This record gives sequence, structure tokens and C-alpha cells, in this order.
Amino acid sequence: MINDAWVEVDLKALRHNLLQVRSLLSPNVKIMAVVKGNGFGHGFCETSRAFLGAGAEFLGVTRLEEAIPIRQAGIGARMLLFAPIQPGNADDAIQLGLDLTVDSMPLANAISIAAVKRNQVAHVHIKVDTGMTRLGISPEDFTPFFNSVRALPNVEVVGVYTHFGQATATDIKPSVRQNEKFKAIMHKLRVEELYPPIVHAANSAAFLRMPEARYNMVRIGTLLYGQYPGGEVPKKLLLEPTWRFKARICEVRTVPAGVSVGYGAEYTTPNTKRIAIVPVGYADGFTMTAEGPVYRQSPVEFLARKLKREIYMEVGGKKAPVLGRVSMQLTVIDVSECLEVSPGDEVTIPAMRLATNPYLPRVYIE
Repeated sequence: MINDAWVEVDLKALRHNLLQVRSLLSPNVKIMAVVKGNGFGHGFCETSRAFLGAGAEFLGVTRLEEAIPIRQAGIGARMLLFAPIQPGNADDAIQLGLDLTVDSMPLANAISIAAVKRNQVAHVHIKVDTGMTRLGISPEDFTPFFNSVRALPNVEVVGVYTHFGQATATDIKPSVRQNEKFKAIMHKLRVEELYPPIVHAANSAAFLRMPEARYNMVRIGTLLYGQYPGGEVPKKLLLEPTWRFKARICEVRTVPAGVSVGYGAEYTTPNTKRIAIVPVGYADGFTMTAEGPVYRQSPVEFLARKLKREIYMEVGGKKAPVLGRVSMQLTVIDVSECLEVSPGDEVTIPAMRLATNPYLPRVYIE
């Protein structure tokens, strides 16, 4: 079947980007490849395989339902769930061999009970809230909590971690303060000879800005997909683009001046126009702001583009402006300034990766 619309994923670029991250790490530091959110729009399974094939030791997802398709694809790598599971899902999570985040005793007890029933050992990572105020046990409560979880039957504390809330901000000091709190906890565990096998804190931004926060594993997401997480992050890596949203033109027409286009007649042609119809619309994520411009431009430039409502697709490397309102699954573009355009020709569509329709085929290239 010839696809009308699809996402093209460059597996070679994914592997290249992971190796770029590896080039800045000590040999004893593991990489967790974060593949949450459908692999940042790239797809769960082939993306996971690419990262593992390039040397990632761990995978990271948020929810249980994100881990299931990866396991069903036969991928047995270590994988951490970032969000605490529902206690009723503990049996399923343990059966799948997942590492689980815990930050409450009721959940830890539920995991222990399920692990005993299955005669398995559950691997858990205790999350510490050092200042983001989202998930995690407070530093003040960490020691009694850590000891209580360790004492549970069939539960092994294999990891301790935290997360930085402002690692992309101009002022890095709040993240440094978070790391100081975390470091104090880890120092105490080391003194007491309770240091866990895996300690992790750094996301993509902190990995580049705070080498002291790398510990023995880093959690890398955005960088693996060819983008820097913010303007303050040093550009130390040679990243390659990994993702392109594409579609095929389904119709080309010439329309005279004075013709309204699309719902609400919001646009009227000022002169003769050559238009093309593309079977993609807001249901597919088009008109959501593309991620790339946020990182490549200053906030002023980005806001100016938004105010101008510069919406376009690319045909043969040239911008083709959108005419009229974007429909659910059809969009009209102006190809008057493009070379010969015919039905079946490819267009490239700027869109936000995570908002792009997950049901669109992912086409993997090397």
C-alpha cells in the first residue's frame, strides 16, 4: 500500500545520537534511553531496538501501558516506569520484569505482596523529591522510608533517583541546590554501605550542564532525538535529525481570483492560484507548533512567527503556505511558486512530534 501520510524515522541517526551522548560519559556510567510518549513520536519498539543496539543499558517509560508493547515485541531490556503504578497493577508489572518507581509505603507494600505471590523479586527505584514538588519522598523522610522498603519481602531497592525541574533555565543554581540535597543522601548511603547499584539524576539538560550529576546512569530523551532541550544548554554534540512527517499530495488545481478556500471562507484568492490538497490536518497534529523552532530561535523570534501565523508545508524544498482553515484531515496549500507539482508528490510537514497522530505509519530507514 502507498501511504498517504507517514512519519519517517532515521534509525541510523538515532544510533548516532546515542553514541554522541556516550562519547561524553565515563565507561562506568550507563545510559537510560527514554522512549516515553511513543518514543517521542518515533514509535516504541524499533526506536528502543535502535538505542539498545547502540549500547543503551536501560529504557525509560512513564506508564505501564507504554511498557507493554515493548515487551510484546520481545524486547527484554531493563526498563523503568517513571510514574508510580496503580497498586492493582503490581502483579502485571512484576510479571513483565519492570523496574518500578516507589515513593509511598502503600505502593511498596502492594508490590511486595504481589512479588511474594509470584515468588519473584521486584526491583524498585526510590524517587527523592529534592525540589521539583511532583513525585518522590522528601529528603527528610528518606532514611526511614528507604529502610522500610528494604525490609519488605521480595523487594530489592536497585536504584535511587531524583529529577531536576529547572535544568534548562538560565539560572542553573536551583538545579545545583537540588543536586546538593541528593548528593548528601547518597553520601550517607555510601557511609552506611547501603549505596544502591543504580543512582541517576541527570536528564538531557543536566547531563550537558551538570557533569557532577551524572552518577552512574543518565536519563537521556530529547538529545537522542536530535534536539537540544533548551537554549541555555551547551551545544557539545553533533546531533542528527531523526524524524520527518511526510504526506503525498492527493489533488492539484488551478483556481481563479476571488475564490474562497476552506471552512468559513476565511481566505479568498487575490489572484490566480495553483493549489494542492494534502490529506493531513489537525487530527494528525498539523498546526501544532513544531518543536524545532522553539529551540533554534530566540523567544522573541518564535513569538513573532506565531503572531504572523506562518503555517506552511514544504514541497520540493520550498515553503508552500497554507490557504484557509486547516481541516481535520485535509489542508490546502499554495504551490504557485513551486516547480511542477502533481498528485503523489511528497510534502514535508512541520509539526510537533508528540502531537503527531500515533496511528500514522512509522517508516524506518537506515
